Amino acid sequence: MDLIFPDRIALAQRPTVLQPLPRLSKRYGKKISLWRDDLTGWEFSGNKIRKLEYLCAEAARHGADHLVTCGGPQSNHARATAFAARRLGWDITVVVREPPEGLHHNAPASGNLLLNQLLGANFLYVPYDDYQAGGGVYEPFLEKAARELTAVGARPYIIPEGGSCPTGCWGYLDATRELLSESNGETLDLFCAIGSGGTFAGLELGRELLDAPFRLHGVNICDSAGYFEQRIQGLLADTNTRYADHGVDYIQESLNIHDGFVGSGYAVASDDDLRFYGEIAREEGILLDPVYTGKAFRGMLALISEQPGEFSENIVFLHSGGQLATFAYTDQYSRILKDA
Repeated sequence: MDLIFPDRIALAQRPTVLQPLPRLSKRYGKKISLWRDDLTGWEFSGNKIRKLEYLCAEAARHGADHLVTCGGPQSNHARATAFAARRLGWDITVVVREPPEGLHHNAPASGNLLLNQLLGANFLYVPYDDYQAGGGVYEPFLEKAARELTAVGARPYIIPEGGSCPTGCWGYLDATRELLSESNGETLDLFCAIGSGGTFAGLELGRELLDAPFRLHGVNICDSAGYFEQRIQGLLADTNTRYADHGVDYIQESLNIHDGFVGSGYAVASDDDLRFYGEIAREEGILLDPVYTGKAFRGMLALISEQPGEFSENIVFLHSGGQLATFAYTDQYSRILKDA
């Protein structure tokens, strides 16, 4: 059965392009390119908008007028969802998990949090201890927000963390078609960051269902490889079940998830990390963010340096955006640059 793609609402600038990185390619002895999915549109920059095109279409079919989603203070997904909601004339509520050390609400906002405030997003702040007491998941807080909105006459639609759900998977299943065209069907190793698992799951579906000639590698930037193996396999199984009548028939395989690059934790960047991102910026004129792409890109380079024979000559890294979060690290960057 041929794949039948669900409806989507066009929000992203598509297609994005492959950008060669000549100096890094020379240094590592591979043809290394960036898949510039950070260029899907300034407000929507990054991988989240591809998922949101399908999720917003589903929300519209349900008659929604209010999106409810979640993430940390610097969540790229929350910011992209807020812009999508306003573009469509809807309201937006963001459930924000505070970091373990708490959030200084009186401090000036920066990065994605500032943009969400400019958009007039409604915020539901969840202290870290309450989040852990709720099972370490967003679902009960999202459902509570949706119930409260429904009680006052709104028509909410919940979008889970990172848009990582069966409907969201279509975003990168669809994107695989672009990559096949852009890469002329060449054999390659494709790397991406894993933060909630939906991007990797969509690419994995595309790899198999479209018979794409690449190996997929994920670098987790939080939790562990074992955690994401289980989470993504569950997401793939759920997508199989929900969209079997759309031609989704994924045969489950083990996943290439590379652990060891989380550092001190989610959204925690060391001084050495930031120095590395500065070096890459000066060498190739690209900006990696300290939460997702920076750690994953550094992990990719470490892997191909340590085991060059394990990878093909063509290496592609999915740049999934996130650069706006850089401005949340201003003080740390300023100190490092001063000492340079």
